[in-house]
Amino acid sequence: MDLFEAFPQLSTVFQGRALRLIALSAIVYDDQAFYFESGDARLWGRLPTGEVSIGIGAAKTSPDAHNSPSKLLSRHLRKHWACEVGLFDTRHTYILDETQRQLPPPITTLDNMTPEMPYLLILTPPRLGGSSDVPDALAQAVYLMPLRRWRGKSNTRLLRIHREALGNFLANADWDLSALQAQPWAQFLPGTALLDVAPEAARLRPVLALRGLQHLLKMDAFPIHLNPSTIN
Repeated sequence: MDLFEAFPQLSTVFQGRALRLIALSAIVYDDQAFYFESGDARLWGRLPTGEVSIGIGAAKTSPDAHNSPSKLLSRHLRKHWACEVGLFDTRHTYILDETQRQLPPPITTLDNMTPEMPYLLILTPPRLGGSSDVPDALAQAVYLMPLRRWRGKSNTRLLRIHREALGNFLANADWDLSALQAQPWAQFLPGTALLDVAPEAARLRPVLALRGLQHLLKMDAFPIHLNPSTIN
């Protein structure tokens, strides 16, 4: 999907560039914690040292020109996480370009005519391929979505990180599974079974959306202490 079809305001920020929106992501949180998911087993890799490598990231779904990002992400979370969420109304969008350099945040206007803007937009180099319409970069739009309630048992393997420990979690490039399990601020939610299916020596690594959060935390640009009164 063309990025400017989804977010026309960004055309002035990226004038003359061809950018493709490939994913919508949600950072889910409540008053006490942030919630992330582990990648499917079919996506697990193996390090040169032999350990299994498992990605930890945000909930993710594909964009759709006919539905708003919050509707698509809410539907995805209802189906796969068994939860209901709201939407954090951001006043600006942070942008990380292909070199992980922060671009100046464009100011957005929140009204009924303005598309929902993400809190963070992450650009990555285009995938290699033989297509003649390869974009300059691929984009992932990341939203902050407050948890309203759980509807039942999730069918996704979830990791709960206490809010005040987010910096500790993201300070490492990766974590040994057993070491993370030993942290008092990290819990694998009951019924999500990562500990039952992953080798004890597996390494857990933050992937795209969480790597973006790492950069925002370094810039003091991520509101770890989100005020519930600022969400709808």
